[in-house]
Amino acid sequence: MKQRHRIRRRVWILAIGLLQALWLPGCGSEASSDTEPATVVTLVTENFNGSIEQNGSRVHTFTVTNAGYSLLAGLTSLSPSSITALGLGIGSWDSSTSTCSLNVSQNNTARSGSTGLSATPGSGDYCLRVYDGGNIPAGVTASYTVQIQHY
Repeated sequence: MKQRHRIRRRVWILAIGLLQALWLPGCGSEASSDTEPATVVTLVTENFNGSIEQNGSRVHTFTVTNAGYSLLAGLTSLSPSSITALGLGIGSWDSSTSTCSLNVSQNNTARSGSTGLSATPGSGDYCLRVYDGGNIPAGVTASYTVQIQHY
């Protein structure tokens, strides 16, 4: 009787071992063949030129297509040299009313050659307002180039 019990036990152990050998390879970490390709997010660089006078402003519109990534804006040129800074602001663009609300980021003293603004906006239509932050004297026109980088 004891020997029969041992034989049955060995058969069960062998059967369980065989099932594990057949089943476990299917549980490995092989890559699935139906995986989706990675999404490529591209950096967009836009340059805007313009000029403003004392107490003036100018609006430039752009669209952010990928939410959650950094947005940087800065003056790349500013003249005449007597003007050291302009105001920069980023906000939501309402195309139905042509309104730029500065609700994302604002800097009254953005200088040429440095990042004037940074933000992490959602996707959508935005505007960049360049304005006199109190640095343009009467009778002087400031010319600028501003660059925006976003995704």
